[in-house]
Amino acid sequence: MNILVIGGTRDFGKVTVRKLLERGDNVTVYSRGNVRPEFWNDVEHIAGDRTDHTKFIDQLSKKHYDAVIDNVAYTFKDVQAAISAFSGNIGRYIVSSTVSVYGGPGHAISGKAETSKSPGSKVDEFIDLSRHCPLMENDLDLSTVSWARDDSVHEYAEGKRQIERLLFENKDFPSTVMRIPSVLGPDENGNRFWFYMQRIADGKEIIMRDGGSAIFRPGFRDDVAQSFVDVIDEPVTINNTYNISGLEIVSLKTFMQTIADALDMPLNGVDIPGNIAEGESDLPWDDWFYDFFSRPLLYVPSILRAKTDFGIKTTPLANWVKTTVEWYSSNDIPDSNGYEKRDMEIELCLKWQKEYSEFTKGAFNR
Repeated sequence: MNILVIGGTRDFGKVTVRKLLERGDNVTVYSRGNVRPEFWNDVEHIAGDRTDHTKFIDQLSKKHYDAVIDNVAYTFKDVQAAISAFSGNIGRYIVSSTVSVYGGPGHAISGKAETSKSPGSKVDEFIDLSRHCPLMENDLDLSTVSWARDDSVHEYAEGKRQIERLLFENKDFPSTVMRIPSVLGPDENGNRFWFYMQRIADGKEIIMRDGGSAIFRPGFRDDVAQSFVDVIDEPVTINNTYNISGLEIVSLKTFMQTIADALDMPLNGVDIPGNIAEGESDLPWDDWFYDFFSRPLLYVPSILRAKTDFGIKTTPLANWVKTTVEWYSSNDIPDSNGYEKRDMEIELCLKWQKEYSEFTKGAFNR
């Protein structure tokens, strides 16, 4: 098959290209060309800037592909350009979306924001996560997604919601939407995994926000890439939307313990209520990548549709965590988000342990 990958040089996009080449597809990569993975001589390359929509359409409108995988569409204008370029010329268009379209602190809004702060805020459009577990694809009513910009919503999540609405309203254009999770694995964009691994590896106290009780469904980089490959061969996936993630549902504490086990290190977690962790410290809780998986407390996408329609493949958590730990252990990685305030984290842990111990002693000695 002839397949175009828009943005196939980083993260799971790079792995997707590898998998396509391994199965014998002819692959073209559209990118600026600044990053050139080891497969560069095995693909055709079209140099271009994805945000220059006029040139993008001019470069691609006369080309024909069995499938187009678009990993760098961030606004509805990006997809408008894709529709203009590819209508009538491709078998299908597969676009990366995100589970953050459902909303939630740390996903679509600030890590601290639980409710809307202004009249008409888009925060009110989001799914009530406490009432939707697991999150089903049709829980999000795309007809209610607004085209207006709302600064209370993270532009990434907002852009993906608008992309999905545009494709939903253009059924004549054969598309498949992939709602991917926070993708973890070797050479991961954002280094969310490294945030936890680095703190476990230094052997000191770690803030376990709300006891590490947040429940989520992580996704392994290679499994996400495989899903993009597998949907290409299934006609039923055209004009459908899929949650993509791993099979296992874990608490943050379980996830961190799995990393500790792979490191053969103790998990020195200190259970601290979230409001105390935020209120008694100047730690960067609003940072998008700081303690990412501790909020919201419930974020579990259903992958039943993906199982049914294309047999989504998943790697056991312990296996891919071990692989990822080995990669980070063998590479020189800059400090994770907020690590420059590691002493402040440890100080908060020790203070909480001391105060909590004194409180419990006093309560039981009355």
